[in-house]
Amino acid sequence: MSENKLHSLEKIGYTKDVPKSSDLDNFETISITSKSGETITLYRNKSEKEEFDEISDFSKSWDIFNSHLD
Repeated sequence: MSENKLHSLEKIGYTKDVPKSSDLDNFETISITSKSGETITLYRNKSEKEEFDEISDFSKSWDIFNSHLD
């Protein structure tokens, strides 16, 4: 895996290490295999996920669409 792709995953909250005092049940994991066959496991805290913004929130745009039908 290229360093750029790894950095983009780190930008959205994935890390290579979990703090020692943390519970693994509070983390989501992804495993990535590089071209050389090395497996990298990344972790992201479930509570630190970014919330959807207004663009990603389809329900608001659906409400606006329905309001124009009236």
